[in-house]
Amino acid sequence: MSLYDDMETMVGEMLAPESEGGLGQGAVQLIRVTPGVPDSAKPWLPVQPTEQTELLKGAVKGVSSKLVGTEVGSAVILASDREAICAAPNMRYQAGDILSVDGVRVNILSVQRIPEAGTTVAVKFIVRS
Repeated sequence: MSLYDDMETMVGEMLAPESEGGLGQGAVQLIRVTPGVPDSAKPWLPVQPTEQTELLKGAVKGVSSKLVGTEVGSAVILASDREAICAAPNMRYQAGDILSVDGVRVNILSVQRIPEAGTTVAVKFIVRS
């Protein structure tokens, strides 16, 4: 096991919910919506998108004042945006996906892997309601 594998385990333990002895707070869920595929025999029928979800261990807070006004992707970070620090998800994730924070869906503006290379031990999402 490498140092980063050990750190990944430690982050998961630290960000576990308070009920499990960790510092995590509330319910954070990663949601990826995938458009449905039309039936070629009946293309006129509406198709429902599918959702893939994963419950994450994490904590959410307001964005750092140092980030307000900076550009991330095609958006400018606002004071009302939030940061979610989470243990690395098992499923794929990217900007444009959704986080559910205590049942409220928010859009992921930015994703930062920690560390940027190698084994990901945590992920910082910047989200907006």
